[in-house]
Amino acid sequence: MGLQMFQLHNKVIDRIEASSWQIRETNIRLAIGLAVLFFYLLIGAIVFVQIESPAEINDIETYKEFRTYWNRLLNEAGFKETQIDQLFTDIRVMALKGIWQEKNITTEPSWTFGQAFFFVGALISTVGYGRVLPRTREGKFFTIIYCLIGIPLTLALLSALMIRLKNPSAWLRCKINARLGHLFRDSQIQIFHLSFVSALLLIFVFIIPSYIFSKIETDWDFLDGFFYCFISLTTIGLGEYVPGDQPDQQFRTFYKIIVTVYLIFGLSCMMLFLATLFDVPQLNLSRFFLTKDNGYINPSYDNNHHETFSITNQNYGIIANNYARHINESPMTAYETDGFYQNE
Repeated sequence: MGLQMFQLHNKVIDRIEASSWQIRETNIRLAIGLAVLFFYLLIGAIVFVQIESPAEINDIETYKEFRTYWNRLLNEAGFKETQIDQLFTDIRVMALKGIWQEKNITTEPSWTFGQAFFFVGALISTVGYGRVLPRTREGKFFTIIYCLIGIPLTLALLSALMIRLKNPSAWLRCKINARLGHLFRDSQIQIFHLSFVSALLLIFVFIIPSYIFSKIETDWDFLDGFFYCFISLTTIGLGEYVPGDQPDQQFRTFYKIIVTVYLIFGLSCMMLFLATLFDVPQLNLSRFFLTKDNGYINPSYDNNHHETFSITNQNYGIIANNYARHINESPMTAYETDGFYQNE
């Protein structure tokens, strides 16, 4: 998601015009922000150590008992310690490559069409997880070339999909303005709009897919499915949970393709959410770290100290041109039926 977030901010960052004192102020704020980030990392590390370390210790003790048991059996069968160590090493290496056997069922080859389709989807969407990875020099070289071409193309496509999804989002915003514009300020309407978009995203991109994954994947519960959706669509890509990796998975190729399509659509929805979030000034924390006062968005001012904006939409053209308001905005007293505010 880092590439997508960069693109969403890029058009705003390019417009910054700051004076020398604003640059100094920005440097101080960035230093504070880095200190806060480092402190946040410390908190996260401490919490995860406290939560996960006891479970890991239990797993280590369980493995030691398991290893002692099988060492004894294999020693009684005539195996040497070096042979036993090599046996466990070979099993671990094959398992990391995605090759194992359960219930007399050996896993399918990793490089089937469905697996490969899911792999390249994870590459160009920058999700970047999974147990499948190229082992040959030719495969690694092709991966680099493939990503150099595919990632910019995918980012452009995701941006186009996000813009297309903005049309119904803009329609929803207009409806909210038309119904509630005479009761609430613009900033409050933005919060309502963000809440609606967030609720729709949560239901259709996270909750419903999580439930479906919990029913298809036999060893996943709802939390596992939700964790997978979140890790994937935020492009964190830890890779512990990968759909369709069970040896007896039915329709595996089709399943992998559908999951890849879900990832592309879900990433577009996440970009829409981020764009909607950044439209709310109170929630855009970059305003604090970059410059002070009005230096962030660099609005243009006329001689009477009015802010000048041009509200546009790609499909509907210019909706409200040169909309003006005072810096100390007075409460809205009228609104048009199209949902956009007008001051007296």
